[in-house]
Amino acid sequence: MDLDNQTFSGRKRHVAIGVIVLIILASWLSIIDHKAEEYVDESTVQALGIFGTLRVTNAAISVIKSVEVDAFVASVQFGQILDPVDDLIEDASSILKMAIGSLITQKILTEIVSTTFFKLLITAAGLLLIASLYIQQGRYSGFLLKAFALVGMARFLFVLVIFLNGLVDQAFMDDKTKTQHESLKEASNSVAAIGQQASQVDEQDPETIEIRQQMRDLEEEREALLQTISQTQEQVADAQSELESSESKLTALKDELGLRDRYFSENPEYEGQKAQVERRESALSDSLDQLDAYTEKFENVDEKLEDLNDELQGGGKGFFASAKEMMNFGQIKNKTEKLIDSMLNLMALLTLKGVIIPVIFLVLLLKGFRYIWGIDARTFAGQQWQSVKSELDYQPNTDS
Repeated sequence: MDLDNQTFSGRKRHVAIGVIVLIILASWLSIIDHKAEEYVDESTVQALGIFGTLRVTNAAISVIKSVEVDAFVASVQFGQILDPVDDLIEDASSILKMAIGSLITQKILTEIVSTTFFKLLITAAGLLLIASLYIQQGRYSGFLLKAFALVGMARFLFVLVIFLNGLVDQAFMDDKTKTQHESLKEASNSVAAIGQQASQVDEQDPETIEIRQQMRDLEEEREALLQTISQTQEQVADAQSELESSESKLTALKDELGLRDRYFSENPEYEGQKAQVERRESALSDSLDQLDAYTEKFENVDEKLEDLNDELQGGGKGFFASAKEMMNFGQIKNKTEKLIDSMLNLMALLTLKGVIIPVIFLVLLLKGFRYIWGIDARTFAGQQWQSVKSELDYQPNTDS
């Protein structure tokens, strides 16, 4: 589309002015911006909660696998069942980190294009464009029209992508994600209960009395770590519960507030509740870091115990007999199958929410731009930028 030879008069000029004013008003009202930020905040809280559940599950599986240091046969059976789950948890954690990183990036982009600078920039460009439409029927408004189009594209493109992603998420995926998270937490709690049951057997086996002092010292350290991990798991669960409660209160408060109170005036109760959500996000993150550190120490102790156990001849058989009575391998298998199903579904949903759907909407918006303007948005932006730059750099010859 040739923007340099456009003329605006009569009805065409009135329509153009109306569109420009609507775009400027949309920029200052920031309704789409607020909706996009709300979606990103809620999705981030949800992703952090799922990440916390995965780390708790990882700690519980490490506890169950600790029987490997006492019985070689149990080691084989537990390894066959739990090693793939452990690997899948690591893969799911990586995908969650990617999704959380994507959400944080989306929030930063939204905050950047929602700043007063961009609002003033699009307002100035719009007012200058309106003024130019009255000069010789807008015959020389091409430069300002290019500038306004570029600023408008920068102001609204990413916000619209995030907003549309939020609409699709709320309509089709949010309930499924919550259901799968609840299923994951239920299976995780069941696995954790089995792990706690297994961890209590070690001190009851009389044949472990003959194990060397070094191994007993490590087992005592492991027992202390088990208690610490259990306490930290409770802290993580409490932090998750408090965060979900705060988020629910914040959502309820949003629903109670009117449009004016939510977007155009400061509300102490709303801001306080929002700050509480951020504090509890930080508390959950700290608890997860502690849980990861204790779990790593626990696994290091297990590796040392396994090395010592390899030197034993005939030891641990009594413990295995007790462990076999305490542990139901079929039960563990059923719980891990539920874990796998929930994790695979969550991995797919979060990949869709955090990466695939935003990219799809970005491509669709760019395709729509191409359909309307008859040119690829990237090519258009490059051409208009070069055109604007050339006009700004042009210095008329005043010597002649």
